Amino acid sequence: MTRGAGLIRAVAVVGLALGSVFLLGSSSLAESFSCPAGQIDVMKYFAMDQQRRPNQFMSGSPNPIYTEVYPNRDFAGSGYWFWLKSPGANGFDVKAFDQHYVYMRSTELQWTDNSTFKRFAHDLPIAARCVTAGHPGPTIKVANTTFDYYQSCSMYKSSNLGTVVNDFDAPALMNAGGNVGYVWTRVLHYHYDCNANYQSCSDEEQFFLGNGYGLWQWRHYKNRSLAGSALMNNVKPGVANETLPCRNSYQ
Repeated sequence: MTRGAGLIRAVAVVGLALGSVFLLGSSSLAESFSCPAGQIDVMKYFAMDQQRRPNQFMSGSPNPIYTEVYPNRDFAGSGYWFWLKSPGANGFDVKAFDQHYVYMRSTELQWTDNSTFKRFAHDLPIAARCVTAGHPGPTIKVANTTFDYYQSCSMYKSSNLGTVVNDFDAPALMNAGGNVGYVWTRVLHYHYDCNANYQSCSDEEQFFLGNGYGLWQWRHYKNRSLAGSALMNNVKPGVANETLPCRNSYQ
């Protein structure tokens, strides 16, 4: 799925200072969190809810999605979560959150070897954590998109994605099909390989995020042509039987 690892609209331009590191057992993970009155916590769209995720996953094609959230609650002030794309944890995205933003952290490199991955040097913000109920989130522009390549859990080279522009749509009632059916959905538009003016972006990934379900559809456009897609719209019983071997892929 993710290959690069895109609103009333406010615009946030984000630099190096937003890079975040979360450690297991840190006091920040245990903090309770709620958004100000009139705003909602977007984590309810990004991650399958605590009622479902202990024994259910999103089945589909070409891969499923198993959601694991750390700490395992809905939702702490900060933490991270896995989207595992196979029960053996081959294929994965790691995303993080704090009281300000939701971030991209890392993604698989070789599907057959989850000790290989790409990780942003600084967590890349993709959405505000709290947004006005019923409205889109602010556009987020990111200049520093440096990421590192890892093999056998060790970094061996760096690259970047140009500049990035992220838009987070207002909720819409969409028919996901499968046994999910109609679900309130927000779409994240992740534009990357943009120029210095945050324009002429060559790539866009769309993440369809259902309230209480998390990711149920993904699309990748290259120069405005569809280059890849995935549909995970059936909730089934089951859990992943493996996890990620490299702590530096997620912590």
